[in-house]
Amino acid sequence: MGTLKNILKYLIAFAVACLLLWLVYRQIDIGQLFTRLGDVKYEYVIISISIMLVAHLVRAYRWTLLLSPIGFKVSTWRMFLAIMVGYLANLFVPRMGEITRCGVLKRTNNVPMAISIGSVVAERIVDLLTLISLVIINLFIEFELLSGFFSDFFSSNFSGVVQNLMALYIFAGAGFVLLIIGYFLLRAYKEKLKKIPLFLKIRTILKELGKGLSSISKLQKKGHFWISTVLMWLLYYALTYIVVFSIDETSHLSLIAGLTILVTGSIGMATPVQGGIGAFHALVSGVLILYGVVFEDGILFATVLHSSQVLSVILFGSISLIVTVFLQRKRISNQ
Repeated sequence: MGTLKNILKYLIAFAVACLLLWLVYRQIDIGQLFTRLGDVKYEYVIISISIMLVAHLVRAYRWTLLLSPIGFKVSTWRMFLAIMVGYLANLFVPRMGEITRCGVLKRTNNVPMAISIGSVVAERIVDLLTLISLVIINLFIEFELLSGFFSDFFSSNFSGVVQNLMALYIFAGAGFVLLIIGYFLLRAYKEKLKKIPLFLKIRTILKELGKGLSSISKLQKKGHFWISTVLMWLLYYALTYIVVFSIDETSHLSLIAGLTILVTGSIGMATPVQGGIGAFHALVSGVLILYGVVFEDGILFATVLHSSQVLSVILFGSISLIVTVFLQRKRISNQ
């Protein structure tokens, strides 16, 4: 039953992605779009892809900084392979990349899944806070231009949440009460539960997860971690902005417009659909209209930027997958 539920969930996500793509591309001439792709200056796209790979290497290095203080020394190269395989998985199953890259690390370096997942959660919290900071900075700089765009986006997506706020309060309150009851029950029956193998297994997993989550507080190279975080996001900005020069109609866009593209594109990629498909195109092409780029040109830009990233992930992710299979077999044969 659980497998069927997961399949349905992923099919729904894929259907939403297809619907978003259809809503975006139905407004333009697809034949003309393909013709215009021949006029793109692909040297800028290649530079963007190269910067993207460097950004992923920096992310891999940052991940080593999280696992190192809790006793797991993994090379940046191994981390990079795991991350690329994770990105590949995200193209097929939304949010599966984080689990997949931890699974790769388990197979190649025997890092416990719960610990690596905890470290990834800590890493994602940092990235979420960084993205929120960029949104705030972007709104501060371009408030008049962007406030209406973002408010319309969030109101259309979260209006149902606001309308059912009381239900959310009740749900949160009930959850809090259940947590308290569960805590006291655990304390009351602690000794009896210790005799149950399943309870001991769950407790071990939770401890490992907590160990991974706490990795950020145990950083030995805090400066390296924060510098690599800033560098990684600067590289994301660079790989996004450089693509504007690949199309004549977007080559006039300013550095501030590049920040806006990064912010909206990151929000689109964070949506629960495979690889941000559809959501990325809709958000980026929509916000470019505010900068005087006509819709068709915005779609062309979004297509070039997103497709270059997706194709790169497919290529380098597939290579990384093959390499990790080889590394896994090598590790097993050495045992």
